[in-house]
Amino acid sequence: MSSNLGHSSPPLYTMDSGGGHTQPDRYYHQQMLGQGNPPLVPCWTFPPARAEMKRRRWGTMSTGMTWVLTLILLLVFAALGLGAYQILRLQTEVERLIQEMPAQIDSIAPQKQVGMLPAELNELNQKSAAHVIGCADQSKSPGTLKWEATHGEVFTNGIKYSNGGLQVNETGLYFVYSRVEFLARTCKPTDSLTHMVFVLRNGRNQTIMEDHKEGFCMSGAKQVWMTGSHLSSLQHLKQSDWLFVNVSHPLLLSKNWNYNYFGLFKIH
Repeated sequence: MSSNLGHSSPPLYTMDSGGGHTQPDRYYHQQMLGQGNPPLVPCWTFPPARAEMKRRRWGTMSTGMTWVLTLILLLVFAALGLGAYQILRLQTEVERLIQEMPAQIDSIAPQKQVGMLPAELNELNQKSAAHVIGCADQSKSPGTLKWEATHGEVFTNGIKYSNGGLQVNETGLYFVYSRVEFLARTCKPTDSLTHMVFVLRNGRNQTIMEDHKEGFCMSGAKQVWMTGSHLSSLQHLKQSDWLFVNVSHPLLLSKNWNYNYFGLFKIH
Protein backbone atom coordinates (compact mmCIF):
# COMPACT_ATOMS: atom_id res chain seq x y z
CA MET A 1 0.00 0.00 0.00
CA SER A 2 1.40 3.15 -1.13
CA SER A 3 0.53 6.69 0.01
CA ASN A 4 0.09 9.84 -2.16
CA LEU A 5 2.53 12.38 -0.82
CA GLY A 6 1.34 15.06 -3.25
CA HIS A 7 -1.81 15.83 -1.26
CA SER A 8 -1.76 17.84 1.86
CA SER A 9 -3.46 16.90 4.95
CA PRO A 10 -7.19 17.26 4.81
CA PRO A 11 -8.44 20.63 6.09
CA LEU A 12 -10.03 21.01 9.39
CA TYR A 13 -13.49 22.52 9.45
CA THR A 14 -14.67 24.76 12.22
CA MET A 15 -18.19 25.99 12.73
CA ASP A 16 -19.09 29.70 12.70
CA SER A 17 -21.55 30.44 15.38
CA GLY A 18 -22.90 33.49 13.47
CA GLY A 19 -24.00 32.08 10.12
CA GLY A 20 -23.58 28.33 10.14
CA HIS A 21 -20.72 28.27 7.60
CA THR A 22 -17.15 27.56 8.27
CA GLN A 23 -14.61 30.31 7.91
CA PRO A 24 -12.78 28.69 5.01
CA ASP A 25 -16.04 28.31 3.19
CA ARG A 26 -16.88 32.06 3.69
CA TYR A 27 -13.46 33.02 2.47
CA TYR A 28 -13.86 30.77 -0.52
CA HIS A 29 -17.14 32.31 -1.47
CA GLN A 30 -15.70 35.83 -1.14
CA GLN A 31 -12.86 34.89 -3.47
CA MET A 32 -15.31 33.52 -5.92
CA LEU A 33 -17.42 36.69 -5.89
CA GLY A 34 -14.39 38.86 -6.67
CA GLN A 35 -14.19 40.60 -3.37
CA GLY A 36 -10.56 40.36 -2.71
CA ASN A 37 -10.22 43.31 -0.30
CA PRO A 38 -12.33 43.97 2.73
CA PRO A 39 -14.63 47.07 2.58
CA LEU A 40 -13.05 50.46 3.66
CA VAL A 41 -14.32 52.57 6.57
CA PRO A 42 -15.73 55.97 5.28
CA CYS A 43 -13.76 59.12 6.25
CA TRP A 44 -15.56 62.58 6.36
CA THR A 45 -13.65 65.46 4.72
CA PHE A 46 -15.83 68.35 6.02
CA PRO A 47 -15.89 69.93 9.55
CA PRO A 48 -18.48 68.97 12.10
CA ALA A 49 -21.91 70.67 12.19
CA ARG A 50 -21.07 72.87 15.24
CA ALA A 51 -18.05 74.44 13.58
CA GLU A 52 -20.07 75.05 10.42
CA MET A 53 -22.78 76.87 12.42
CA LYS A 54 -20.17 79.03 14.16
CA ARG A 55 -18.62 79.96 10.84
CA ARG A 56 -22.01 80.88 9.37
CA ARG A 57 -22.80 83.01 12.46
CA TRP A 58 -19.55 84.96 12.11
CA GLY A 59 -20.23 85.45 8.43
CA THR A 60 -23.68 86.90 9.13
CA MET A 61 -22.28 89.23 11.79
CA SER A 62 -19.53 90.42 9.45
CA THR A 63 -22.09 91.25 6.77
CA GLY A 64 -24.23 93.24 9.27
CA MET A 65 -21.22 95.19 10.55
CA THR A 66 -20.25 96.00 6.97
CA TRP A 67 -23.70 97.45 6.29
CA VAL A 68 -23.60 99.49 9.53
CA LEU A 69 -20.16 100.91 8.72
CA THR A 70 -21.28 101.74 5.20
CA LEU A 71 -24.35 103.55 6.54
CA ILE A 72 -22.23 105.52 9.03
CA LEU A 73 -19.82 106.55 6.27
CA LEU A 74 -22.73 107.67 4.09
CA LEU A 75 -24.15 109.77 6.95
CA VAL A 76 -20.72 111.35 7.58
CA PHE A 77 -20.29 112.23 3.92
CA ALA A 78 -23.84 113.62 3.79
CA ALA A 79 -23.16 115.80 6.84
CA LEU A 80 -19.91 117.08 5.35
CA GLY A 81 -21.64 117.88 2.09
CA LEU A 82 -24.47 119.72 3.86
CA GLY A 83 -21.98 121.72 5.91
CA ALA A 84 -20.03 122.70 2.82
CA TYR A 85 -23.27 123.78 1.12
CA GLN A 86 -24.27 125.94 4.11
CA ILE A 87 -20.82 127.57 4.23
CA LEU A 88 -20.98 128.33 0.52
CA ARG A 89 -24.48 129.76 0.92
CA LEU A 90 -23.38 132.01 3.82
CA GLN A 91 -20.40 133.27 1.83
CA THR A 92 -22.68 134.14 -1.08
CA GLU A 93 -25.10 135.96 1.26
CA VAL A 94 -22.27 137.93 2.89
CA GLU A 95 -20.92 138.99 -0.50
CA ARG A 96 -24.40 140.13 -1.55
CA LEU A 97 -24.85 142.16 1.65
CA ILE A 98 -21.43 143.76 1.22
CA GLN A 99 -22.38 144.83 -2.30
CA GLU A 100 -25.74 146.24 -1.16
CA MET A 101 -24.47 148.13 1.92
CA PRO A 102 -23.06 151.20 0.07
CA ALA A 103 -26.35 151.73 -1.75
CA GLN A 104 -28.35 151.41 1.47
CA ILE A 105 -26.02 153.78 3.33
CA ASP A 106 -26.39 156.35 0.55
CA SER A 107 -30.18 156.00 0.63
CA ILE A 108 -30.48 156.53 4.40
CA ALA A 109 -27.85 159.25 4.68
CA PRO A 110 -29.36 162.59 5.67
CA GLN A 111 -29.72 164.90 2.73
CA LYS A 112 -29.00 168.61 2.92
CA GLN A 113 -32.24 170.58 2.87
CA VAL A 114 -31.84 173.53 0.59
CA GLY A 115 -35.25 175.05 1.10
CA MET A 116 -38.89 174.43 1.70
CA LEU A 117 -41.12 172.87 -0.90
CA PRO A 118 -43.39 175.23 -2.84
CA ALA A 119 -46.47 173.70 -1.22
CA GLU A 120 -44.95 174.28 2.24
CA LEU A 121 -44.10 177.85 1.34
CA ASN A 122 -47.62 178.54 0.13
CA GLU A 123 -49.08 176.99 3.26
CA LEU A 124 -46.75 179.05 5.45
CA ASN A 125 -47.61 182.22 3.55
CA GLN A 126 -51.29 181.50 3.99
CA LYS A 127 -50.97 181.10 7.77
CA SER A 128 -51.97 184.22 9.68
CA ALA A 129 -49.25 185.37 12.07
CA ALA A 130 -47.92 188.54 13.69
CA HIS A 131 -45.06 189.57 15.98
CA VAL A 132 -44.55 193.10 17.31
CA ILE A 133 -42.08 194.53 19.85
CA GLY A 134 -42.14 197.25 22.50
CA CYS A 135 -41.79 200.94 21.76
CA ALA A 136 -41.07 204.13 23.74
CA ASP A 137 -44.41 205.78 23.10
CA GLN A 138 -46.31 204.58 26.18
CA SER A 139 -48.95 206.16 28.35
CA LYS A 140 -48.14 207.08 31.94
CA SER A 141 -51.40 205.65 33.24
CA PRO A 142 -52.35 201.97 33.26
CA GLY A 143 -53.84 200.84 30.03
CA THR A 144 -53.22 199.33 26.65
CA LEU A 145 -49.62 199.10 25.45
CA LYS A 146 -48.49 200.30 22.06
CA TRP A 147 -46.12 198.29 19.86
CA GLU A 148 -43.63 198.71 17.05
CA ALA A 149 -45.00 196.97 13.95
CA THR A 150 -42.89 198.40 11.12
CA HIS A 151 -39.21 198.43 12.22
CA GLY A 152 -37.01 195.69 13.59
CA GLU A 153 -37.76 191.98 13.84
CA VAL A 154 -41.50 192.35 13.33
CA PHE A 155 -44.09 191.08 10.84
CA THR A 156 -47.83 191.00 10.31
CA ASN A 157 -48.95 188.31 7.85
CA GLY A 158 -52.71 188.34 7.42
CA ILE A 159 -53.08 190.21 10.72
CA LYS A 160 -53.93 193.89 11.02
CA TYR A 161 -52.17 196.12 13.58
CA SER A 162 -53.72 199.35 14.79
CA ASN A 163 -53.27 201.46 17.94
CA GLY A 164 -51.76 198.63 20.04
CA GLY A 165 -54.15 195.90 18.88
CA LEU A 166 -53.91 192.91 16.52
CA GLN A 167 -57.02 192.03 14.53
CA VAL A 168 -57.73 188.43 13.44
CA ASN A 169 -58.80 188.08 9.80
CA GLU A 170 -60.26 184.54 9.97
CA THR A 171 -61.72 182.20 12.56
CA GLY A 172 -59.48 179.43 13.86
CA LEU A 173 -57.20 178.10 16.59
CA TYR A 174 -54.35 180.49 17.46
CA PHE A 175 -51.35 180.49 19.73
CA VAL A 176 -51.22 183.84 21.54
CA TYR A 177 -48.21 185.05 23.55
CA SER A 178 -46.89 188.20 25.29
CA ARG A 179 -43.90 189.08 27.43
CA VAL A 180 -43.02 192.23 29.38
CA GLU A 181 -40.10 193.17 31.60
CA PHE A 182 -40.27 195.70 34.45
CA LEU A 183 -37.20 197.60 35.58
CA ALA A 184 -36.75 200.36 38.28
CA ARG A 185 -34.40 201.72 40.93
CA THR A 186 -36.93 202.24 43.71
CA CYS A 187 -40.03 200.36 44.79
CA LYS A 188 -42.20 199.62 47.77
CA PRO A 189 -42.82 196.14 49.21
CA THR A 190 -46.54 196.71 48.75
CA ASP A 191 -46.23 197.45 45.03
CA SER A 192 -47.84 194.98 42.63
CA LEU A 193 -47.53 194.47 38.90
CA THR A 194 -50.24 193.26 36.55
CA HIS A 195 -49.86 191.89 33.03
CA MET A 196 -52.89 190.76 31.00
CA VAL A 197 -54.06 189.95 27.47
CA PHE A 198 -57.68 190.54 26.53
CA VAL A 199 -59.83 190.16 23.42
CA LEU A 200 -62.31 192.77 22.16
CA ARG A 201 -65.27 190.99 20.58
CA ASN A 202 -68.55 192.61 19.61
CA GLY A 203 -67.71 195.72 21.65
CA ARG A 204 -66.95 193.77 24.87
CA ASN A 205 -63.57 193.13 26.52
CA GLN A 206 -62.75 189.61 27.73
CA THR A 207 -59.53 188.77 29.60
CA ILE A 208 -57.96 185.56 28.26
CA MET A 209 -54.61 185.62 30.19
CA GLU A 210 -53.35 187.44 33.28
CA ASP A 211 -50.31 187.53 35.58
CA HIS A 212 -50.09 189.30 38.96
CA LYS A 213 -46.83 189.84 40.88
CA GLU A 214 -46.27 191.05 44.46
CA GLY A 215 -43.23 191.30 46.73
CA PHE A 216 -40.82 191.47 43.85
CA CYS A 217 -38.46 193.97 45.58
CA MET A 218 -37.12 194.89 49.02
CA SER A 219 -37.43 198.40 50.57
CA GLY A 220 -34.16 200.27 50.92
CA ALA A 221 -32.40 198.23 48.27
CA LYS A 222 -29.79 200.25 46.41
CA GLN A 223 -29.53 197.96 43.39
CA VAL A 224 -31.79 198.08 40.35
CA TRP A 225 -34.53 195.47 40.52
CA MET A 226 -36.00 193.65 37.56
CA THR A 227 -38.85 191.19 37.05
CA GLY A 228 -40.55 189.74 33.99
CA SER A 229 -43.90 188.23 33.08
CA HIS A 230 -44.69 185.81 30.25
CA LEU A 231 -48.14 184.74 29.08
CA SER A 232 -49.06 182.22 26.36
CA SER A 233 -51.96 179.91 25.52
CA LEU A 234 -54.07 178.43 22.74
CA GLN A 235 -57.17 180.45 21.95
CA HIS A 236 -60.06 179.90 19.58
CA LEU A 237 -60.51 183.31 17.97
CA LYS A 238 -63.17 184.55 15.62
CA GLN A 239 -62.89 186.75 12.59
CA SER A 240 -62.58 190.48 13.44
CA ASP A 241 -61.49 189.83 17.05
CA TRP A 242 -59.01 192.37 18.47
CA LEU A 243 -56.24 191.43 20.91
CA PHE A 244 -54.58 193.86 23.32
CA VAL A 245 -52.04 193.86 26.17
CA ASN A 246 -52.49 195.83 29.39
CA VAL A 247 -49.97 196.45 32.20
CA SER A 248 -50.32 198.24 35.52
CA HIS A 249 -47.11 200.31 35.26
CA PRO A 250 -46.24 201.16 31.64
CA LEU A 251 -43.43 203.52 32.66
CA LEU A 252 -41.55 200.72 34.40
CA LEU A 253 -41.15 198.71 31.19
CA SER A 254 -37.57 197.92 30.21
CA LYS A 255 -36.06 200.11 27.51
CA ASN A 256 -34.71 197.04 25.77
CA TRP A 257 -37.66 196.66 23.44
CA ASN A 258 -36.75 193.12 22.38
CA TYR A 259 -37.61 192.04 25.95
CA ASN A 260 -41.17 193.22 25.42
CA TYR A 261 -43.16 191.57 22.63
CA PHE A 262 -46.61 190.47 21.62
CA GLY A 263 -47.83 188.13 18.86
CA LEU A 264 -49.95 185.26 17.64
CA PHE A 265 -50.03 182.67 14.82
CA LYS A 266 -52.72 180.45 13.47
CA ILE A 267 -52.42 176.70 14.05
CA HIS A 268 -55.62 175.37 12.50
